Order: sequence, then structure tokens, then C-alpha cells
Amino acid sequence: MKKDNLSKGSILYEVDPHNRLVAKSSLRDSNVKGFRQVLYGHFKTDPKNRLYYEAYVPTTKDIPQKIEFSGDYSMDKNHNLIFRLDKWNEQKEGNCLTLKTGILDASNDEIIFLLRAKEPGPGKKETLYTMKLHGTWQVDNYNRLTFGVKKEDGSINTLTFFNAWKINKNNEIEYNYGGPQGNVIIFRGEWELKDRYRLSYVLDNRIGSGFDFKVSSGMAFQKDKKTYLSFEININRSKKRQLTRKITLFLRHSFAKDKTVQLEFSPEKKKTLGLRLTKKMFGQEGVAFLDSFIKGEERYLGGGLAFRW
Repeated sequence: MKKDNLSKGSILYEVDPHNRLVAKSSLRDSNVKGFRQVLYGHFKTDPKNRLYYEAYVPTTKDIPQKIEFSGDYSMDKNHNLIFRLDKWNEQKEGNCLTLKTGILDASNDEIIFLLRAKEPGPGKKETLYTMKLHGTWQVDNYNRLTFGVKKEDGSINTLTFFNAWKINKNNEIEYNYGGPQGNVIIFRGEWELKDRYRLSYVLDNRIGSGFDFKVSSGMAFQKDKKTYLSFEININRSKKRQLTRKITLFLRHSFAKDKTVQLEFSPEKKKTLGLRLTKKMFGQEGVAFLDSFIKGEERYLGGGLAFRW
């Protein structure tokens, strides 16, 4: 997107409560000074995450039928999408477009927003339409879910999801984004342990989409002759509010020909999720511990299994 300096003045763009674009002009050579126009239309994005507004009723000669914006995306605590305009063309720098949005769905690399738009004419007729943003999922330093929107110039805009996520009975991550029905996004991925204090939930390795959580501890324990591994993940929603999420994974173990211990953690129910480890991931101290699982021809998980690393 090529950027130009302001040439004729500026146009102040706003979004009203009905998701209609409102344009206020102070162009020096305009025939109508300080005019204000409500535009009926839809917001749209393209595969490069550029934002447009297409008006489907006649506009003045100062306002084009299709308006392209330049700026940065963010999201507020009510899941409204915000677009802060920068210095480009005739738009006013620093002006924010707040789109009243809901979340219809999400996948490994995109979010689908739902918008309501008021139609022209008498009455209160509204239409529903969708708008997509492409990117990758991550977590921030507070273990909150975020979505990175990749812009045309390669920079990333971060959308922070402020509600607390949880882990469902299938050990999948769920995010509740509200609404009368308590709408949720279910992320289907694979658990992976990278080191002692980092537990990842991989969505798509090809694009680096997934959640890389900081964990406070990892604890193995036995119950009903089964072995489990438990982690605690702290979510800092604010300076005064911290939530803890606990994930417990069932442990299976096997041994390779070279007596390498392989541990596989997954939900007890047969699902596609799993977490695979080898003794190399535990460092020298862990290797000694894991080797103690092998005694002669016997292969077992010995006592004292409540360990931390």
C-alpha cells in the first residue's frame, strides 16, 4: 500500500453504533465545507488483511464508493475490532474506527468476525455479514491468547483475547467469547513439551501457529495403577487477578531397542491429541532418572514417581 502525504486537507472517519461509516470532511477545495455523510455499506478485508469500506448508496464527489484505509488492528475487551488510522491519503491520523463485531469462528490461521449493518430506508432493518483476518495464534507473556495479524509490509498487529481460556474434558483449549449462548472457540491441536517450564499446544507447525505456555511446574503421579503428568499454567488477566489452569495428561511408556525411554502423554480417552517425550529432553539429571526405569530385563515405572523438574 503506497502512502501519500495529505494533499487537500483531511477526512475524519468514524463508525456509528450501527457499523455505518461516517465521513466528516474539511477539504480546502470542497464545495461543501465541513459536511458530514453517513455511508451505508459493508467493511471488507482482502487476503493481505487490508481494510476497505464499500458503500452501496451514492456518495458525494469527495467520498469514493470504495474507501481503503491504512493503519493498525487491535481488539478491545468486548471483542470489538479497532482500526487506528495512520498518516495516509486524506484520512485523519490517529482516528480510530471501532467496529462492533462478534466472533463467528476461528481456525489455525484466521478469525471470522460477524457484523451487523443497518440498511437505508425507514424501519430498523439490519443485515449480517462476515469479515476475515488471516494470521497466527500465540500467547503473550501473561499466557493470554493472542492472534497476530500479518500486514502487507510484514509487520504484525496483535489482537489480545482478554477472557480466560480453559481446558475441556478432551484436553482441548476452549475460549469463551460471550454472547447469550456462551459461544466458544475450540482449538484442536497437539500438546508438546519443549523444556522443563514450557508446554506448547501446536495448531499448525508450518506457519508457527500455536500456544507456547509458561508453566510453573510439572508433576508426575500415580492413581489407580495409572501414571499421569500434571502441569499448572497461570493466566494473568490483570495486575490483581490471576487464574490457574491445570492440565493432566495420561502417561504411556515404551522402550526402543537401544533402551531409550519414550513417554507419550495423552488424554485417557482415545483422541488425536498427544504429547511425546524422550529422555534427551530432561537433561543429564533427567537421563539418570529415566534410566532407572530399566532394571535387567524388567521394564517398569518405579516408585517415587512424584517428581518435579
